[in-house]
Amino acid sequence: MIEENPQTQGKSPLRLLREQAGLTRPQVRQLIGVSERRQADWESGKAMPSVENVVALARLYKVSLKTMCKSLGIDVKDVPDDTN
Repeated sequence: MIEENPQTQGKSPLRLLREQAGLTRPQVRQLIGVSERRQADWESGKAMPSVENVVALARLYKVSLKTMCKSLGIDVKDVPDDTN
């Protein structure tokens, strides 16, 4: 997951996931088709992405939906993991 260090201080968890995936904000906007304002609001915590966009971000960032939810501040501790 995301480790706290001087370089990550002050950055939102969603921004850190994007940076760890090696993607820029313009790349993410283009790949999932959202506006600059919308993406900025997600990363600043002013707005929450739709379920469809959370799934798209999880795919882009190569993380689980639980990780995405945690990065958005959603408590998922009692949500069971998938068992295939």
